[in-house]
Amino acid sequence: MTLEHELLTKYLDGELEYDRLHRDQQREADAFLALFRSLQGERVSLPPSVRASVMARVHRASESPWRRGWVWVLTPRAVRLSPITGALALAAVVALIVVAGSRLRQAPRVTAEVTAASAVMTRFVFVAPAASQVAVTGDFVSWNPAGVPLDNPGGAGVWTIEIPLLPGIHHYVFIVDGTEWRPDPNGSQVDDGFGQKNNVLLVPHRAAS
Repeated sequence: MTLEHELLTKYLDGELEYDRLHRDQQREADAFLALFRSLQGERVSLPPSVRASVMARVHRASESPWRRGWVWVLTPRAVRLSPITGALALAAVVALIVVAGSRLRQAPRVTAEVTAASAVMTRFVFVAPAASQVAVTGDFVSWNPAGVPLDNPGGAGVWTIEIPLLPGIHHYVFIVDGTEWRPDPNGSQVDDGFGQKNNVLLVPHRAAS
């Protein structure tokens, strides 16, 4: 900044008297003050695009970190990967799909903690000659829709399985062909609270040897 500009700045800041300015500086000061007075009476209107941009920034700043993170995840963006990096990423995705699929295909385990001392081997039987597969589900497998598959020895349509269960009352139902949930018509039934029927079974304690 030159000395002339420094003096003019000091005058405009109120740190210097008008008489201390040179004639050229006084003319510049007069021109600036005249422009300033003319602008004081005018209303400056901004374009709508400027207002929209400012308000969008305000809204983004006020959003919670969770929402900003969610918006960031959902916003499409271009990602450049090298051939090696892309191949590794694709291999990881394929491996994840294979592992998840194999776990989904596995039959569920009985969720109750059954020990050799307290478990009671309980036999389930369901007659369905026309069925291609039958499973049993209940509170002992957290009502898993895959159920525990039954066997059909000899292909006669009499499906059976033995499951270790803890003593107590258990509710269960059979799943025919993977989609049709049926209670055993020959077993004790109770209402499930949704207009359907479940079988109920009392597993007694093992007799002491």
